[in-house]
Amino acid sequence: MGRGWLYSLGMTSDEQNATLTIAYTDGSCIGNPGPGGWAVHVEHPDGNVVEAGGGEIETTNNRMELRAAIEALHLTAAAASVTIVTDSQYVRRGVTEWLAGWQRKNWVTSLGAPVSNQDLWRTLAELDHRRVEWRWTRAHVGTPGNERCDAIARAFSSGIERLHAPAGGVAQAPPRPARKAAPGVSYLSLVDGIVARHTNWPDCERRVRGARGARFKKAHSPSEEHKIVAAWGLPEAALFGV
Repeated sequence: MGRGWLYSLGMTSDEQNATLTIAYTDGSCIGNPGPGGWAVHVEHPDGNVVEAGGGEIETTNNRMELRAAIEALHLTAAAASVTIVTDSQYVRRGVTEWLAGWQRKNWVTSLGAPVSNQDLWRTLAELDHRRVEWRWTRAHVGTPGNERCDAIARAFSSGIERLHAPAGGVAQAPPRPARKAAPGVSYLSLVDGIVARHTNWPDCERRVRGARGARFKKAHSPSEEHKIVAAWGLPEAALFGV
């Protein structure tokens, strides 16, 4: 299916004045269809920020936008009310204008065709609630939450591509199966602010090769992993889900 990541961090005192849970979402896809990524940035009234992201090797931009919206609903399930901000008219209009009609017509469009991405729309329909307000924002106009999601989603889409696509698009012989590290040994990589854990060095090397500012390190225990992440200036929660 894909790979995911989640962590939380505090906000500044000015940001803590917020009285509403707000979740920004975004999706990205290289080629469309192709490698894709999704991202969520949640700002809670108590000043906490939670971010999540993931990627899939073969997907579409619309599916990644929907996946981001679904994950935002999961992450804010405990909130009394939440505003979800998306730059996708497909998601916003789908939820607010089309979804009810699709359900009444047994997931068929007005033209009689099956609803595209029906699996994700069904999941979203189960999670949507009156406590949720859906808003649209224009992309790439400097909205901080949206820009942050854009960076995370693009990092996942490009990172997934580096892991799976041959350099230059030239076919290569299948690599030998990578030997797993000794029990308790792992490799951590940091690319575009996102941590990944690898069971062998070749996988780690493929992720960091050619990535500007990438970092990596071998760990011999979970406690050593936490020390490495701390040395990189990230919270322990950056290891959640990797």
